[in-house]
Amino acid sequence: MNFKVRKISRKPKKGFIQKSLEYLKKNKKVCLALLVVLIIGGGVFSLQQMHPFHPVKHILNLSPLKADKNGHTNILVLGVGGFAQEGGNLSDSLMIVSISQKEKSLSLLSIPRDLFVASRVGERKLNEVYASAKFKYGDQKGLAIAKDAISNITKLDIHYAAVIDFKLFAELVDLIGGVEIFVPKAINDPFYPAPNYQYQTFTIRQGLQTLDGETALKYARSRKTSSDYARAQRQQDLLLAIKTKVEKQGLLSNLGKLSNLYKLVKERVNTDLSLTEIGIIAKHVQGLEYKNVVSSVLNDDPAHKGGILYTPAKDLYGGQFVLLPRDQVELEEFFKLAIRNPEIWKENAQISVLNGSKETGKANKLSKKLRQLGFHVIETGNFESDKALLKHRIRSLSQRTPKTTEFLTSFLHIQPTKTPSQLDSSTTPNENESGILDLEIILGTDPI
Repeated sequence: MNFKVRKISRKPKKGFIQKSLEYLKKNKKVCLALLVVLIIGGGVFSLQQMHPFHPVKHILNLSPLKADKNGHTNILVLGVGGFAQEGGNLSDSLMIVSISQKEKSLSLLSIPRDLFVASRVGERKLNEVYASAKFKYGDQKGLAIAKDAISNITKLDIHYAAVIDFKLFAELVDLIGGVEIFVPKAINDPFYPAPNYQYQTFTIRQGLQTLDGETALKYARSRKTSSDYARAQRQQDLLLAIKTKVEKQGLLSNLGKLSNLYKLVKERVNTDLSLTEIGIIAKHVQGLEYKNVVSSVLNDDPAHKGGILYTPAKDLYGGQFVLLPRDQVELEEFFKLAIRNPEIWKENAQISVLNGSKETGKANKLSKKLRQLGFHVIETGNFESDKALLKHRIRSLSQRTPKTTEFLTSFLHIQPTKTPSQLDSSTTPNENESGILDLEIILGTDPI
Protein backbone atom coordinates (compact mmCIF):
# COMPACT_ATOMS: atom_id res chain seq x y z
CA MET A 1 0.00 0.00 0.00
CA ASN A 2 1.36 3.32 -1.07
CA PHE A 3 0.97 6.36 1.09
CA LYS A 4 1.40 9.96 -0.03
CA VAL A 5 3.27 11.94 2.50
CA ARG A 6 2.31 15.63 2.91
CA LYS A 7 4.47 18.13 4.60
CA ILE A 8 2.44 19.88 7.24
CA SER A 9 3.31 23.51 7.64
CA ARG A 10 2.92 24.74 11.19
CA LYS A 11 3.05 28.47 10.84
CA PRO A 12 2.31 30.33 14.04
CA LYS A 13 -1.19 31.69 14.10
CA LYS A 14 -1.55 35.42 13.92
CA GLY A 15 -2.80 37.06 17.08
CA PHE A 16 -6.15 38.78 17.16
CA ILE A 17 -4.59 42.22 17.33
CA GLN A 18 -2.52 41.61 14.19
CA LYS A 19 -5.56 40.19 12.37
CA SER A 20 -7.63 43.19 13.37
CA LEU A 21 -5.02 45.68 12.21
CA GLU A 22 -4.66 43.92 8.86
CA TYR A 23 -8.43 43.87 8.50
CA LEU A 24 -8.61 47.60 9.14
CA LYS A 25 -5.79 48.28 6.69
CA LYS A 26 -7.62 46.40 3.93
CA ASN A 27 -10.92 48.15 4.74
CA LYS A 28 -9.82 51.76 4.78
CA LYS A 29 -13.29 53.29 4.52
CA VAL A 30 -14.51 51.42 7.55
CA CYS A 31 -11.32 52.21 9.43
CA LEU A 32 -11.50 55.89 8.54
CA ALA A 33 -15.06 56.01 9.79
CA LEU A 34 -14.00 54.27 12.99
CA LEU A 35 -11.21 56.77 13.50
CA VAL A 36 -13.58 59.66 12.78
CA VAL A 37 -15.79 58.34 15.58
CA LEU A 38 -12.72 58.22 17.81
CA ILE A 39 -11.63 61.75 16.96
CA ILE A 40 -14.94 63.60 16.83
CA GLY A 41 -16.25 61.86 19.90
CA GLY A 42 -13.02 62.43 21.76
CA GLY A 43 -12.13 58.74 21.52
CA VAL A 44 -15.48 57.03 21.46
CA PHE A 45 -14.33 53.51 21.22
CA SER A 46 -12.23 51.02 23.12
CA LEU A 47 -10.62 47.90 21.82
CA GLN A 48 -10.80 46.65 25.40
CA GLN A 49 -14.27 45.45 24.44
CA MET A 50 -12.83 42.94 21.92
CA HIS A 51 -13.14 39.27 22.70
CA PRO A 52 -9.66 37.81 22.13
CA PHE A 53 -10.87 34.72 20.26
CA HIS A 54 -13.57 36.35 18.18
CA PRO A 55 -13.09 35.70 14.45
CA VAL A 56 -12.29 38.90 12.61
CA LYS A 57 -15.17 38.34 10.19
CA HIS A 58 -17.58 38.95 13.09
CA ILE A 59 -16.13 42.33 14.08
CA LEU A 60 -18.69 44.24 12.04
CA ASN A 61 -21.69 42.00 12.64
CA LEU A 62 -24.30 44.74 12.27
CA SER A 63 -26.74 44.29 15.13
CA PRO A 64 -29.16 47.11 16.04
CA LEU A 65 -27.63 50.27 17.49
CA LYS A 66 -29.38 51.93 20.41
CA ALA A 67 -31.23 55.08 19.33
CA ASP A 68 -34.12 57.32 20.32
CA LYS A 69 -37.43 57.42 18.45
CA ASN A 70 -36.01 59.98 16.01
CA GLY A 71 -33.09 57.73 15.05
CA HIS A 72 -30.42 59.63 17.04
CA THR A 73 -27.68 57.76 18.89
CA ASN A 74 -26.34 59.91 21.73
CA ILE A 75 -22.89 59.34 23.22
CA LEU A 76 -21.59 61.10 26.32
CA VAL A 77 -17.87 61.81 26.08
CA LEU A 78 -15.95 62.78 29.23
CA GLY A 79 -12.37 64.06 29.08
CA VAL A 80 -10.35 63.52 32.26
CA GLY A 81 -6.92 64.72 33.35
CA GLY A 82 -5.40 61.27 33.71
CA PHE A 83 -6.33 58.00 35.33
CA ALA A 84 -3.05 57.92 37.30
CA GLN A 85 -3.29 61.47 38.70
CA GLU A 86 -4.85 62.69 41.92
CA GLY A 87 -8.27 63.99 40.95
CA GLY A 88 -7.60 62.58 37.50
CA ASN A 89 -11.14 61.25 37.10
CA LEU A 90 -12.76 64.68 37.38
CA SER A 91 -14.40 65.47 34.04
CA ASP A 92 -12.55 68.46 32.62
CA SER A 93 -14.55 68.29 29.39
CA LEU A 94 -18.08 67.02 28.76
CA MET A 95 -19.63 66.59 25.33
CA ILE A 96 -22.66 64.89 23.83
CA VAL A 97 -21.98 63.44 20.38
CA SER A 98 -25.21 62.66 18.55
CA ILE A 99 -25.29 60.66 15.32
CA SER A 100 -28.42 60.80 13.19
CA GLN A 101 -28.87 57.50 11.41
CA LYS A 102 -31.53 59.00 9.14
CA GLU A 103 -30.06 62.39 8.25
CA LYS A 104 -26.37 61.40 7.98
CA SER A 105 -25.51 64.22 10.36
CA LEU A 106 -23.54 64.76 13.53
CA SER A 107 -24.23 67.08 16.47
CA LEU A 108 -21.64 68.16 19.06
CA LEU A 109 -22.88 69.75 22.29
CA SER A 110 -20.41 70.84 24.97
CA ILE A 111 -21.70 71.16 28.54
CA PRO A 112 -19.81 73.18 31.21
CA ARG A 113 -18.25 71.17 33.99
CA ASP A 114 -19.54 73.59 36.67
CA LEU A 115 -23.21 72.89 35.95
CA PHE A 116 -24.79 71.87 39.27
CA VAL A 117 -26.92 68.73 38.94
CA ALA A 118 -28.72 66.07 40.92
CA SER A 119 -27.32 62.55 40.55
CA ARG A 120 -27.31 59.12 42.14
CA VAL A 121 -24.20 60.19 44.07
CA GLY A 122 -25.85 63.37 45.36
CA GLU A 123 -26.13 66.97 44.24
CA ARG A 124 -22.81 68.22 42.93
CA LYS A 125 -21.01 69.83 40.01
CA LEU A 126 -21.24 67.82 36.83
CA ASN A 127 -17.49 67.26 36.61
CA GLU A 128 -17.55 65.39 39.95
CA VAL A 129 -20.30 62.89 39.11
CA TYR A 130 -18.25 60.30 37.22
CA ALA A 131 -15.29 60.55 39.62
CA SER A 132 -17.51 60.03 42.69
CA ALA A 133 -19.50 57.23 41.07
CA LYS A 134 -16.39 55.42 39.85
CA PHE A 135 -14.76 55.67 43.29
CA LYS A 136 -17.85 54.23 44.95
CA TYR A 137 -19.07 51.70 42.37
CA GLY A 138 -16.35 51.10 39.75
CA ASP A 139 -15.83 51.94 36.07
CA GLN A 140 -18.95 50.63 34.38
CA LYS A 141 -21.47 51.74 37.00
CA GLY A 142 -19.66 55.08 37.08
CA LEU A 143 -20.42 55.43 33.37
CA ALA A 144 -24.08 54.53 33.95
CA ILE A 145 -24.48 57.08 36.74
CA ALA A 146 -22.85 59.81 34.64
CA LYS A 147 -25.22 59.01 31.76
CA ASP A 148 -28.22 59.21 34.09
CA ALA A 149 -27.15 62.62 35.41
CA ILE A 150 -26.83 64.02 31.89
CA SER A 151 -30.11 62.46 30.83
CA ASN A 152 -31.91 64.01 33.82
CA ILE A 153 -30.72 67.53 33.04
CA THR A 154 -31.15 67.31 29.24
CA LYS A 155 -34.28 65.12 29.10
CA LEU A 156 -32.47 63.22 26.33
CA ASP A 157 -31.70 59.52 26.01
CA ILE A 158 -27.97 58.93 26.51
CA HIS A 159 -27.21 55.56 24.95
CA TYR A 160 -23.45 55.20 25.42
CA ALA A 161 -20.55 56.86 27.22
CA ALA A 162 -16.77 57.04 26.92
CA VAL A 163 -14.19 58.43 29.34
CA ILE A 164 -11.02 59.65 27.63
CA ASP A 165 -7.69 60.32 29.32
CA PHE A 166 -6.53 63.67 27.92
CA LYS A 167 -3.08 62.18 27.39
CA LEU A 168 -4.64 60.20 24.52
CA PHE A 169 -5.52 63.49 22.87
CA ALA A 170 -1.93 64.79 23.09
CA GLU A 171 -0.37 61.50 22.02
CA LEU A 172 -2.76 61.19 19.08
CA VAL A 173 -1.77 64.67 17.86
CA ASP A 174 1.92 63.70 18.06
CA LEU A 175 1.20 60.41 16.31
CA ILE A 176 -0.16 62.26 13.27
CA GLY A 177 2.64 64.85 13.29
CA GLY A 178 0.73 67.79 14.77
CA VAL A 179 -2.35 69.70 13.61
CA GLU A 180 -2.92 72.99 11.84
CA ILE A 181 -5.56 75.26 13.33
CA PHE A 182 -6.61 78.90 13.15
CA VAL A 183 -6.45 80.58 16.57
CA PRO A 184 -9.13 83.32 16.56
CA LYS A 185 -7.79 85.12 19.64
CA ALA A 186 -4.36 85.13 21.30
CA ILE A 187 -4.10 83.46 24.72
CA ASN A 188 -1.74 84.38 27.55
CA ASP A 189 -2.64 82.17 30.50
CA PRO A 190 -0.26 82.42 33.50
CA PHE A 191 -2.37 79.96 35.49
CA TYR A 192 -2.12 76.81 33.41
CA PRO A 193 -1.61 73.85 35.81
CA ALA A 194 1.93 72.51 36.24
CA PRO A 195 3.23 69.52 38.27
CA ASN A 196 3.26 69.69 42.08
CA TYR A 197 0.29 72.08 42.19
CA GLN A 198 2.29 74.85 40.51
CA TYR A 199 1.40 77.08 37.56
CA GLN A 200 3.03 77.68 34.20
CA THR A 201 2.34 80.28 31.53
CA PHE A 202 0.70 79.13 28.31
CA THR A 203 0.90 81.54 25.38
CA ILE A 204 -0.30 81.20 21.82
CA ARG A 205 -0.59 83.86 19.13
CA GLN A 206 -3.59 84.66 16.99
CA GLY A 207 -3.58 83.26 13.48
CA LEU A 208 -2.83 80.00 11.71
CA GLN A 209 -0.72 77.72 13.94
CA THR A 210 0.71 74.21 13.79
CA LEU A 211 0.44 72.55 17.19
CA ASP A 212 2.21 69.53 18.64
CA GLY A 213 0.45 67.28 21.15
CA GLU A 214 1.45 69.16 24.29
CA THR A 215 0.53 72.56 22.84
CA ALA A 216 -2.77 71.25 21.45
CA LEU A 217 -3.66 69.87 24.88
CA LYS A 218 -2.90 73.20 26.55
CA TYR A 219 -4.91 75.02 23.90
CA ALA A 220 -7.84 72.69 24.56
CA ARG A 221 -7.70 72.96 28.37
CA SER A 222 -6.67 76.58 29.09
CA ARG A 223 -9.52 78.37 30.84
CA LYS A 224 -8.39 80.93 33.44
CA THR A 225 -7.99 83.86 31.02
CA SER A 226 -10.89 82.96 28.73
CA SER A 227 -14.25 81.32 29.28
CA ASP A 228 -15.64 77.80 29.39
CA TYR A 229 -17.58 78.74 26.27
CA ALA A 230 -14.39 79.64 24.38
CA ARG A 231 -12.59 76.56 25.66
CA ALA A 232 -15.39 74.22 24.58
CA GLN A 233 -15.36 75.80 21.13
CA ARG A 234 -11.58 75.33 20.91
CA GLN A 235 -11.95 71.66 21.80
CA GLN A 236 -14.50 71.10 19.04
CA ASP A 237 -12.30 72.95 16.53
CA LEU A 238 -9.30 70.81 17.46
CA LEU A 239 -11.19 67.55 17.07
CA LEU A 240 -12.27 68.51 13.56
CA ALA A 241 -8.71 69.65 12.73
CA ILE A 242 -7.38 66.24 13.79
CA LYS A 243 -9.95 64.55 11.54
CA THR A 244 -8.76 66.66 8.59
CA LYS A 245 -5.09 65.84 9.25
CA VAL A 246 -5.76 62.11 9.53
CA GLU A 247 -7.58 62.08 6.21
CA LYS A 248 -4.82 64.05 4.42
CA GLN A 249 -1.98 62.04 5.93
CA GLY A 250 -3.27 58.59 5.04
CA LEU A 251 -2.74 57.31 8.58
CA LEU A 252 -5.01 54.37 7.94
CA SER A 253 -2.69 52.76 5.40
CA ASN A 254 0.19 52.73 7.89
CA LEU A 255 0.03 49.48 9.83
CA GLY A 256 2.67 50.64 12.31
CA LYS A 257 0.73 53.78 13.23
CA LEU A 258 -2.48 51.79 13.45
CA SER A 259 -0.76 49.52 15.95
CA ASN A 260 0.36 52.53 17.97
CA LEU A 261 -3.17 53.95 17.85
CA TYR A 262 -4.55 50.65 19.12
CA LYS A 263 -2.20 50.76 22.11
CA LEU A 264 -3.09 54.37 22.92
CA VAL A 265 -6.82 53.72 22.87
CA LYS A 266 -6.62 50.48 24.83
CA GLU A 267 -4.78 52.20 27.68
CA ARG A 268 -6.71 55.45 27.85
CA VAL A 269 -10.42 54.83 27.12
CA ASN A 270 -13.19 53.46 29.34
CA THR A 271 -16.45 52.91 27.44
CA ASP A 272 -19.58 50.81 27.28
CA LEU A 273 -19.46 50.76 23.45
CA SER A 274 -18.57 47.40 22.00
CA LEU A 275 -16.47 47.11 18.85
CA THR A 276 -19.55 45.83 17.03
CA GLU A 277 -21.39 49.03 17.94
CA ILE A 278 -18.37 51.05 16.84
CA GLY A 279 -18.62 49.35 13.47
CA ILE A 280 -22.28 50.29 13.11
CA ILE A 281 -21.52 53.91 14.02
CA ALA A 282 -18.69 53.85 11.49
CA LYS A 283 -21.10 52.74 8.79
CA HIS A 284 -23.33 55.73 9.52
CA VAL A 285 -20.59 58.38 9.55
CA GLN A 286 -18.86 57.30 6.34
CA GLY A 287 -18.75 60.23 3.94
CA LEU A 288 -19.84 62.73 6.60
CA GLU A 289 -19.43 66.31 5.34
CA TYR A 290 -18.69 69.39 7.43
CA LYS A 291 -21.97 71.00 6.39
CA ASN A 292 -23.74 68.18 8.23
CA VAL A 293 -21.89 68.81 11.51
CA VAL A 294 -23.73 71.08 13.97
CA SER A 295 -21.87 72.28 17.05
CA SER A 296 -23.03 74.22 20.11
CA VAL A 297 -21.87 75.13 23.61
CA LEU A 298 -24.08 75.54 26.69
CA ASN A 299 -22.76 78.58 28.60
CA ASP A 300 -23.47 81.52 30.90
CA ASP A 301 -22.96 84.37 28.44
CA PRO A 302 -26.43 85.74 27.55
CA ALA A 303 -25.04 87.33 24.38
CA HIS A 304 -24.10 83.90 22.95
CA LYS A 305 -26.01 81.01 21.50
CA GLY A 306 -26.57 78.62 24.42
CA GLY A 307 -26.21 81.39 27.03
CA ILE A 308 -29.00 80.04 29.21
CA LEU A 309 -27.03 79.55 32.45
CA TYR A 310 -26.21 81.93 35.30
CA THR A 311 -23.91 82.04 38.33
CA PRO A 312 -25.67 82.07 41.73
CA ALA A 313 -24.08 83.49 44.87
CA LYS A 314 -21.18 81.27 46.00
CA ASP A 315 -22.27 81.25 49.65
CA LEU A 316 -25.38 79.32 48.63
CA TYR A 317 -23.16 76.45 47.46
CA GLY A 318 -20.45 76.27 50.10
CA GLY A 319 -18.24 78.82 48.39
CA GLN A 320 -18.21 76.93 45.09
CA PHE A 321 -18.52 78.49 41.65
CA VAL A 322 -21.48 76.70 40.05
CA LEU A 323 -23.79 77.26 37.11
CA LEU A 324 -27.57 76.87 37.04
CA PRO A 325 -30.20 77.25 34.28
CA ARG A 326 -32.08 80.54 34.27
CA ASP A 327 -35.11 78.80 32.85
CA GLN A 328 -35.54 75.03 32.80
CA VAL A 329 -38.02 75.09 29.90
CA GLU A 330 -35.65 77.11 27.71
CA LEU A 331 -32.77 74.81 28.70
CA GLU A 332 -34.70 71.75 27.56
CA GLU A 333 -35.69 73.48 24.31
CA PHE A 334 -32.02 74.28 23.65
CA PHE A 335 -31.05 70.63 24.15
CA LYS A 336 -33.82 69.56 21.77
CA LEU A 337 -32.55 71.96 19.11
CA ALA A 338 -28.94 70.91 19.59
CA ILE A 339 -29.50 67.14 19.61
CA ARG A 340 -32.98 66.11 18.48
CA ASN A 341 -33.69 68.76 15.84
CA PRO A 342 -30.41 70.29 14.61
CA GLU A 343 -31.94 70.58 11.13
CA ILE A 344 -33.88 73.61 12.45
CA TRP A 345 -30.61 75.49 13.05
CA LYS A 346 -29.34 74.36 9.65
CA GLU A 347 -32.18 76.29 7.98
CA ASN A 348 -30.41 79.46 9.26
CA ALA A 349 -33.63 81.49 9.29
CA GLN A 350 -33.27 85.29 9.28
CA ILE A 351 -35.87 86.63 11.70
CA SER A 352 -37.51 89.98 12.41
CA VAL A 353 -39.20 90.61 15.78
CA LEU A 354 -41.63 93.53 15.94
CA ASN A 355 -43.47 94.83 19.00
CA GLY A 356 -47.18 95.35 18.43
CA SER A 357 -48.12 95.23 22.12
CA LYS A 358 -47.26 98.83 23.06
CA GLU A 359 -45.25 97.32 25.98
CA THR A 360 -41.76 98.81 26.11
CA GLY A 361 -38.88 96.39 25.49
CA LYS A 362 -40.96 93.34 24.61
CA ALA A 363 -39.34 92.78 21.18
CA ASN A 364 -35.83 93.11 22.64
CA LYS A 365 -36.68 90.60 25.37
CA LEU A 366 -37.86 87.98 22.88
CA SER A 367 -34.94 88.68 20.52
CA LYS A 368 -32.48 87.98 23.34
CA LYS A 369 -34.24 84.71 24.17
CA LEU A 370 -34.27 83.57 20.55
CA ARG A 371 -30.56 84.35 20.09
CA GLN A 372 -29.75 82.30 23.19
CA LEU A 373 -31.68 79.43 21.58
CA GLY A 374 -29.48 79.73 18.49
CA PHE A 375 -31.68 81.74 16.13
CA HIS A 376 -30.58 84.69 13.97
CA VAL A 377 -32.65 87.78 14.82
CA ILE A 378 -31.45 90.46 12.42
CA GLU A 379 -34.16 93.07 12.98
CA THR A 380 -35.97 94.31 16.09
CA GLY A 381 -38.43 97.20 16.19
CA ASN A 382 -41.99 98.40 16.65
CA PHE A 383 -44.98 97.29 14.61
CA GLU A 384 -46.93 100.28 13.36
CA SER A 385 -50.51 100.03 14.56
CA ASP A 386 -53.18 102.36 15.95
CA LYS A 387 -53.90 99.99 18.79
CA ALA A 388 -52.14 97.16 20.60
CA LEU A 389 -52.40 93.69 19.10
CA LEU A 390 -53.78 91.04 21.41
CA LYS A 391 -52.25 87.90 19.92
CA HIS A 392 -48.75 87.13 18.71
CA ARG A 393 -48.42 86.55 14.98
CA ILE A 394 -45.84 84.92 12.76
CA ARG A 395 -45.52 85.39 9.02
CA SER A 396 -43.37 83.32 6.69
CA LEU A 397 -41.64 85.48 4.08
CA SER A 398 -39.86 82.64 2.27
CA GLN A 399 -40.33 78.97 1.58
CA ARG A 400 -37.02 77.72 2.92
CA THR A 401 -37.56 77.64 6.71
CA PRO A 402 -40.63 75.45 7.37
CA LYS A 403 -39.11 73.65 10.37
CA THR A 404 -38.11 76.91 12.05
CA THR A 405 -41.62 78.28 11.50
CA GLU A 406 -43.15 75.16 13.01
CA PHE A 407 -40.84 75.26 16.05
CA LEU A 408 -41.39 78.96 16.81
CA THR A 409 -45.13 78.65 16.30
CA SER A 410 -45.22 75.97 19.00
CA PHE A 411 -42.64 77.54 21.31
CA LEU A 412 -44.35 80.95 21.38
CA HIS A 413 -47.91 79.61 21.15
CA ILE A 414 -48.49 81.66 18.01
CA GLN A 415 -51.21 81.17 15.43
CA PRO A 416 -49.53 81.10 11.99
CA THR A 417 -50.43 84.01 9.71
CA LYS A 418 -50.70 82.96 6.08
CA THR A 419 -51.67 86.34 4.64
CA PRO A 420 -51.53 89.97 5.83
CA SER A 421 -55.35 90.11 5.82
CA GLN A 422 -55.44 87.96 8.95
CA LEU A 423 -53.98 90.85 10.94
CA ASP A 424 -56.16 93.68 12.25
CA SER A 425 -57.49 95.63 9.31
CA SER A 426 -55.87 98.81 10.64
CA THR A 427 -52.38 97.37 10.35
CA THR A 428 -50.03 96.38 7.58
CA PRO A 429 -46.95 94.27 8.34
CA ASN A 430 -43.55 95.43 7.14
CA GLU A 431 -42.75 94.16 3.69
CA ASN A 432 -39.62 92.10 3.05
CA GLU A 433 -38.13 94.74 0.79
CA SER A 434 -34.56 93.41 0.98
CA GLY A 435 -35.51 89.79 0.41
CA ILE A 436 -33.24 88.80 3.33
CA LEU A 437 -35.89 88.03 5.94
CA ASP A 438 -37.44 84.58 6.24
CA LEU A 439 -39.76 85.09 9.21
CA GLU A 440 -41.53 88.02 10.83
CA ILE A 441 -42.78 87.72 14.40
CA ILE A 442 -45.24 90.37 15.58
CA LEU A 443 -45.83 90.44 19.31
CA GLY A 444 -49.19 91.11 20.94
CA THR A 445 -50.11 91.54 24.60
CA ASP A 446 -49.93 87.77 25.25
CA PRO A 447 -47.02 86.79 27.54
CA ILE A 448 -43.77 85.51 26.03
